[in-house]
Amino acid sequence: MELIRISENPTLLESSIKRTLSSGGVAVLPTDTVYGIFSLPTKKDAIQRIYTLKMRPESMPLPLLVSGTEQLPKVSSFQNQDLWALVGAFWPGPLTVILPNPSPSMSLIASEQNTIAVRCPDNDLVRRIANDLGPLAATSANIHGEDTPENATEIADMLPNVDLIVDGGPLKDGLASTLVDLTQPVPQILREGPITEKMIFDTVD
Repeated sequence: MELIRISENPTLLESSIKRTLSSGGVAVLPTDTVYGIFSLPTKKDAIQRIYTLKMRPESMPLPLLVSGTEQLPKVSSFQNQDLWALVGAFWPGPLTVILPNPSPSMSLIASEQNTIAVRCPDNDLVRRIANDLGPLAATSANIHGEDTPENATEIADMLPNVDLIVDGGPLKDGLASTLVDLTQPVPQILREGPITEKMIFDTVD
């Protein structure tokens, strides 16, 4: 395992992350909510490693993190007014949208219902990596069902077999993102996070 502090050489840091992910590895990076464990969504072995490392049920697909709204057409052909209103208001930020009609290239992380969960994080490093490599598969860096550690040292103890950990300092009080299902005619809030139900419906009404 390689551990790099985020304060170290930014160019070296980003090249290490991109090299790890491009070669089919898995990396832990800080996000705007909690630390996440990342792979490319097209690397089957890396995705399987995330499930194994986390002991995550394979019935739970991995979410996607994108660099911005410009990457939405790469992950799904779905478009509607509610989607654009919500991502316009809350991206980058703690809003995850569930979309139908995933692109064929996203088949490894699509659900049994053929949907995908997508978010644009308010984190410059992650967005730059996604901009350069394409959308990233990512989920919280923890053992499934346990709290996500707040710092890189604890993550290294919990997940010693990842390839790379980027130490971005402690991430305290990281709330999971608000999760909104857009596959129905009316948006369904599946998990309320920092963005409240009222904020969602004030935006789409």
